[in-house]
Amino acid sequence: MVRAGRERQWQQVRMADVAAAAGVSRATVSRVLSGDPAVVESTAAAVREVIDRLGYRPNRAAQALMGASRTLGVVFGQPPERSSALLLAAMQEAATERGYTLTVAIATDHEGEQLRRGLDSMVDQRVAAAMVLPATELNAQVLAEVEVPFPMVSTTDLGPEPPCSVVALDEVGAVDLVVQHLQEIGRRRIMHLGGRRETLVARFRRERWEALVGDPDLFESAGAWSARAGYEALHKAAARGVRPDAVFAGADDIALGVLRAAAELGLRVPEDLAVAGFGGLPATEFYGPGLTTAETDLRERGRLAVEECLLRLADPDAPPSRRLLPAQLVVRGSTVPSA
Repeated sequence: MVRAGRERQWQQVRMADVAAAAGVSRATVSRVLSGDPAVVESTAAAVREVIDRLGYRPNRAAQALMGASRTLGVVFGQPPERSSALLLAAMQEAATERGYTLTVAIATDHEGEQLRRGLDSMVDQRVAAAMVLPATELNAQVLAEVEVPFPMVSTTDLGPEPPCSVVALDEVGAVDLVVQHLQEIGRRRIMHLGGRRETLVARFRRERWEALVGDPDLFESAGAWSARAGYEALHKAAARGVRPDAVFAGADDIALGVLRAAAELGLRVPEDLAVAGFGGLPATEFYGPGLTTAETDLRERGRLAVEECLLRLADPDAPPSRRLLPAQLVVRGSTVPSA
């Protein structure tokens, strides 16, 4: 009975509790548990004293930590879209240049459990660090709660006090670029077609659009990031009598479907309906007409995410950093007629 009670006590003590009591980071606790000789002996002794005093026992993640690794993990908190594939390719290129390989795990739900399993698989593969695309609120909570023996870098913004380092797009600034451009060319009824409802970026983009436009009747959820979703969303808006003079699509693929639907509805682009996308996918200049978009540098984001992982490895006790990358507005014929 005493033994069982002791086990319950161990389960209630987290690595974060040990780190807080010892005045070090969770990464340092992990290094002490793994016997890393690079940890200063006085620090290691202080951590071991707290471990004994609190009755902490390492979880499966800490027990699996063994030696240095030249592998970086990537965990997608949702099935990857086209932009995710481009980001992954950039990470692969940057990792290879620094002498690392990548291993990838993909969650197919949005409830957090599969993200946990993905991180568990990174532990089993003994990655040195992991880049995570959390996608949803629930997955972001996982990043705040999970204990893993390696640094993590989120490629989605997690707010002003993130639980791990962030290298992500400045969503607010990107939306500002698109909406202000549409306003400057005289559009006043700017509809937003949002992407996958449960994702963080869809919420960020809608909230900023609402702050700038302030008309909830002009919102329509496409429900996905696809051209079909955009096509159906514009038809749905037309069926309920909404008559925008501009559409801000939450993704370039959504905008492609909007262009097709506009033609079927007898709307000239850009004369009757200006259309702007988001993301800057390589094919956007060849849409008919070429698509105005908030272009994001996925190659740079992937490179910086890898660099941040390596910085975390070099200095595990450094506080999480938050780097938001700007978008660039590329104006084409879908909003401004060609000369």
